[in-house]
Amino acid sequence: MSGLTPFDVMMRKDIEKTFNELLVEARNIYEEAKKDGIKPLLYGSVAFYYKAKENKVAVELLKLYRKSEDIDINFLVKPEDRDKFKGLITNLEYTPYFHLEKVLGDVAGMFFKENVIVKVYYFNEMRFNHVIPVNWDSDFTLDDEDLILSKLQRHNPVNKDLADIASLLLVKDVKEDKILELTSADWGLWKDVTDNLMKLRQLLSNLVADEIKEREEVMPVISKVVKLHGKIMNHPKKESWKPLPLDAKYWSDF
Repeated sequence: MSGLTPFDVMMRKDIEKTFNELLVEARNIYEEAKKDGIKPLLYGSVAFYYKAKENKVAVELLKLYRKSEDIDINFLVKPEDRDKFKGLITNLEYTPYFHLEKVLGDVAGMFFKENVIVKVYYFNEMRFNHVIPVNWDSDFTLDDEDLILSKLQRHNPVNKDLADIASLLLVKDVKEDKILELTSADWGLWKDVTDNLMKLRQLLSNLVADEIKEREEVMPVISKVVKLHGKIMNHPKKESWKPLPLDAKYWSDF
């Protein structure tokens, strides 16, 4: 089932305050970076909150499987801007996680200031479980479709990842062209995306069954999930779309 009770939901009242505080901090980092010619794009839960914060039900979905201490600021930064970003974040009084800097500092960074954690990947595209091109013309956050893909591409999503997708689908009519294009060319991505859409549909049904959400609150999302799943299944596949054995490792670790 959903793994939640109405009491669990009541205990998450402070999370919205954390989201708002981190959103202000993320915006400040972004604006300071722009002054130096850097364009960090926000993704992760704070980006989803930014998109959904005016919708009560969407915010409730974001809060369901989170605790305040689990929320970080996540940025994607182009590799050519890596050194400038590190200088900027240090000037903003953040302290780097030195072990990560020593081992993986060319591709990732983690920075601390009081109770705020900023996590950064230095990629031109998303290189997580699958490679996803990024629209760098977006402002402040990854665009809506890239945000959805950042969660749908996960090989082993947890419930909070699925709830993030639901929150955005509730408030946005997300474009689907890129999702259809990428999944029609890459069987591994297709497999994880379609599996995750089915997991999301089941999660929403469980939230209704457990009386965490009313059916009419989540039906718009379920409808979009079913339609997107059908479009992906029916979209013509390219020559590069080649099924692998189910025991094959078709995803990357990150």
